Amino acid sequence: MDHYYTSEPSVKHETRVVEVHARATALELKTDSGVFSKKGLDYGTRLLIETVRLPEAGTIVDLGCGYGPVAGVLLRVYPKTRWVLLDVNRRAVQLAQANLGGFEQRCETHVSDGFAAVPALVADAVLLNPPIRAGKAVVYRLFAEARDHLKPGGELWIVIQKKQGAASARSTLEALFSRVELCEKSGGYHVYRSVTSF
Repeated sequence: MDHYYTSEPSVKHETRVVEVHARATALELKTDSGVFSKKGLDYGTRLLIETVRLPEAGTIVDLGCGYGPVAGVLLRVYPKTRWVLLDVNRRAVQLAQANLGGFEQRCETHVSDGFAAVPALVADAVLLNPPIRAGKAVVYRLFAEARDHLKPGGELWIVIQKKQGAASARSTLEALFSRVELCEKSGGYHVYRSVTSF
């Protein structure tokens, strides 16, 4: 059976439009079967959107972008930022492209396992709701790839459920980054900000 961390979902299309409300922004976004949280914005992603604090300008990576709710909200909150959206799931990337229509000059999308499609990219921040179903090896590889693609002092923001391994994720982040901070806890979810060394 497919899950969302699949490059080519085989499940039948079932498109719908969902409403996303976060950071004083309201959006209508198209979703489909075979993508993460197809019925609407999940609690963890909403908490990440509400918690994250980004530089006013710079390059931001939405890693595992899904159908684009994170970038969809935050590129409006931070109008001078440039966005790179990455997802292994081709269907999700196609949806993100459609949902971010009108912002083509400020964002680019790639079907990509981690940063494979953008090996030279250097970012100011990376945002990630990790694909827990893909397993810890994949999740921790994404943490390491994010670090390797951040500029000095760059930040990785993640959201993870306590019961899905928040403590071990934090330990892994602390081994990779110079500083790790718990920025928010709510509903069993933790939001961590990890900073690269200068």
